[in-house]
Amino acid sequence: MNKKQSDFLTQTAQRLHLSVDERSGTLFGEQGGLKMILMPSTVNRDYAALVFSLTRGGQEPDAAEMKTFAKGNKLVVNCVVRRNRVEFVLKAAFGSVKKIDRLEQASQEIVAFLRSRGYQSCCQGCGQAVEAEACVMAGAPSLLCDSCYRQLGANQEQQEAAKKPENAVAGTVGALLGSILGVGCIVLLGQLGYVAALSGIVMAVCALKGYGLLGGNLSTKGIVIGCVLMLVMTYVGYRLDWAITVAQYFEAGLLDAYQAIPYLIDEEVIEGGAYMGSLLELYLFMLIGAVPTIMGSVKGRKLAKVTYRMQPQQAVGSTPEL
Repeated sequence: MNKKQSDFLTQTAQRLHLSVDERSGTLFGEQGGLKMILMPSTVNRDYAALVFSLTRGGQEPDAAEMKTFAKGNKLVVNCVVRRNRVEFVLKAAFGSVKKIDRLEQASQEIVAFLRSRGYQSCCQGCGQAVEAEACVMAGAPSLLCDSCYRQLGANQEQQEAAKKPENAVAGTVGALLGSILGVGCIVLLGQLGYVAALSGIVMAVCALKGYGLLGGNLSTKGIVIGCVLMLVMTYVGYRLDWAITVAQYFEAGLLDAYQAIPYLIDEEVIEGGAYMGSLLELYLFMLIGAVPTIMGSVKGRKLAKVTYRMQPQQAVGSTPEL
């Protein structure tokens, strides 16, 4: 955690009377008798979100009522209701010290609204109006009672133990199939006259997701295999795009046109500088798509195994509690 993040969490915690969980980089606590978590939104990580677990008369929250409030409040972008879990997406960036005033005002207005409608905190696991504490369950900040926390934690351990080992062969096939979709995107957009960032993003996401889907897990080995295929297939897609254009222009076969690309560059029929420049641009777009996908996968693998009860000013790197 860098100084900017630490300053934001500390100042926000002081203003909103919340506690900081340094390990997850979130804030948690209670306002007006309602337990809450302040975190980056799961819907749009550019925004902050206030997360509650709510019940009223033993029933789940009224989603229509929540969305109507969100629509009429200038500080709320959206509201997502999943059973008892309610996430208010706020019109403020999580991590911006300049937006703390807005976060404070939004939290006060949301809590006042929920209390006026008779909502109370509950466990998001069982939905019972029992004491629920902030925790991280399989990487996800949650509000759970002790019973659900222990049960879900035990289930997570069983799932980890039962997880099938990675199948590199099947994963490679998945990455190849995904990269073929990326080739199709490169050719389609290229024929429309674009070297678009979307092409690189599609190539990266499809290749890496394809490996994880068929391989069972996107490990470091899978990332390396996926990246090699992305590099090769991006070049294949780009050259195929040019080959289609050449074949149409010279009324030649597609395979002949594909093989003739280097010759046409040597003979300056195709300008080599422009050809390589567009290829490098496409590789840059692929990198833009690959980096967040890889980082998300690595982070997701780490977080999927993380389960602990949030503690004020918890030291980074401490052992997860189960």
